[in-house]
Amino acid sequence: MKLAKSGSVFNMGDTSIRVQEVVEVNRLILKVLNGFINRIPKWERNNSAQAEFYKLFISEVQRLEEKSGTGLFQNLSRNLRGSDLDKRGRTLTNAIVKSGLIDDRRNVSKVAKVYLEENLKADSIEELLGLSQDNLLYFRQYMKLRVYDSETDKYFYCFRFALKFLCRYENVNKKHFFSILESIRPNISQEKLKRVLESYEDVVSERSTFESYWKKNFFNDFIDKDDSLFVRQIFENEDYSDENFIRAFPNRKSSEISLEYKKFILSIFDFLANRSVESLSRLKRLSTVDKIKKAFGLGKNPFNFSRNKETVESFWNNNKDNRLLSGNYEDIYNQFILSKTEDIIREYSDMCYRYFNITGIINFSNDLVNLNFRYIIKPLLDNLGEKFKLIGVSPREEYELNLESPWFSNIALTRILALSKDEIKKIFEDIGSCLGISTDKLDDNLSLVVENQRESEYRTFIEKRFPINIVIDILNYIKNRDDSQVARLVTEEATIPTIYEYILTIAWYYLSDKKDFKVYKMFGVSLDGNKLPLVHKGGGAGDIEVVTDSNATLIEATLMDSNTQKRGELEPVIRHSVNFALQHKSKQVQTIFIANELDPNVINIFRSIKNVELNGTLIEGTYLGLNIFSFTTDELIQLLDKKISSETVLEVLEKFNKEEIDVIRNDWRIPIIKHLLT
Repeated sequence: MKLAKSGSVFNMGDTSIRVQEVVEVNRLILKVLNGFINRIPKWERNNSAQAEFYKLFISEVQRLEEKSGTGLFQNLSRNLRGSDLDKRGRTLTNAIVKSGLIDDRRNVSKVAKVYLEENLKADSIEELLGLSQDNLLYFRQYMKLRVYDSETDKYFYCFRFALKFLCRYENVNKKHFFSILESIRPNISQEKLKRVLESYEDVVSERSTFESYWKKNFFNDFIDKDDSLFVRQIFENEDYSDENFIRAFPNRKSSEISLEYKKFILSIFDFLANRSVESLSRLKRLSTVDKIKKAFGLGKNPFNFSRNKETVESFWNNNKDNRLLSGNYEDIYNQFILSKTEDIIREYSDMCYRYFNITGIINFSNDLVNLNFRYIIKPLLDNLGEKFKLIGVSPREEYELNLESPWFSNIALTRILALSKDEIKKIFEDIGSCLGISTDKLDDNLSLVVENQRESEYRTFIEKRFPINIVIDILNYIKNRDDSQVARLVTEEATIPTIYEYILTIAWYYLSDKKDFKVYKMFGVSLDGNKLPLVHKGGGAGDIEVVTDSNATLIEATLMDSNTQKRGELEPVIRHSVNFALQHKSKQVQTIFIANELDPNVINIFRSIKNVELNGTLIEGTYLGLNIFSFTTDELIQLLDKKISSETVLEVLEKFNKEEIDVIRNDWRIPIIKHLLT
């Protein structure tokens, strides 16, 4: 991506689109755009086509919501009225341009097409990371992501720097992390970048405040020499015209706000000149305006006002060291630049967080930033050394405007970093060393040790973040469709159906006494860097797969109401169940269907499937004796409350399944549920 001007801050998304569930939205945008773009002569300056695309996208959202029986994207406007639909079509797609999934003409890139086919192939290092298709796509793209200078072909790899920084520091303050990342200029020198990285040690050791660190390393980068000279001329000549203030103290949203800045600055001069009650009253009134707080007070009132009755003398005593009252215009201008920059960084940091979090590589829990898979990433970067480039110079036209460039290509991590076989071997040896594995046992043990490490991390996370009482609370909120409470307790960055699948996985973990499975492999949803849900994985498989040495359990979940289950769930559940059963023929196979409410016709048909020979679709073969049993969310809650184990549930279901059936009546489930819950 290219910065708009020298003092700009990079923005990973588009702040005009405030949808929280970015992965699912982006995937849907890609899907709709992939079928749309070849039908139009061109995208650029084609307002009617851009508006048509937006209408088509909203239509697809509404179709999916009707099919699923629930709202998907809470902050997405469905309003198709107005004259700005073309603009909405453009802004909707801006974020995936910045991620290299489409080019600026909205042509879908090669890597995005492979992603839509769910066919990204992990290389040997990526396999160790165990990333989903969603994680893998964004991780690769951000390892290639360049932030270009506004005037030259110099660039900065922002995500790579993030990894380098987190290899050196742990538990980094989230605000510090993004303030540093967003402040680095693409034309930074190697020496200064090294200083930025190393001097943060002074903040960690408390030899310096973060504010001092930031000002020392970055503040001057945001002072434009031409703008600074223009401001100097304004104040020296006392030429305070509206036009001059709009140019010198700009606001991205409105020139009218610049005139509010003018009133505030002139009120400062008035107070310094007169020191009167009237001038203080005017200054106090203007300083409480939110726009002034953002522009001059780092989001707070720029002055310290007494809670008691304020006098001119008391105000001066409380604020005499405030730079805004120094009488020097440069101090006022510098405070404006500082406050405005912090405000923009704060706004854009949220977008950067959302997109970096998708990779699964960085953890932001408790507002502290850490590397996931540190035992893999650090040996990788240590071995690369200077080869792990953070800055460079190369024509942007050849990289970001060429659909055949590496930026748009489907290439794995080892190719992105141009790793040789010997380098990969050394990296694996160092990863093994981090995990206490000797070189001679590396081939046999590395994958197993990494899996066990990951499994331990997931179990610790589940038991700490989602104890069983919280899981029951969340399921109750889902049962009652209190979506805001569900989002509050889990995440705002996934749809409620995705969260439902995620929480059911954790619920099954608690139901199991033996826990003789890998819980991290059970999740049928992609997870972010905090191990929270992003989106259903897709790929034609079921929602949740629990595989042990003796059992294979498929859990299918839906929030569709009973009126839509036959149309939306009957065929997929049966298809997934057959493929799953064929995949695990040697085990006791059980499908469990869970929903808030159940359609009697659907669950009766599921029961009858036991006597039907069915054919696989993903796997060749036939299967007779499919066992599909249905629970309501409330019944699952009762199982958790009564501490009835999953092993008991499967034993009872298998026992009843062996009974011969002739006619299936509506009450066939009742004795099974009673047996389990009483």
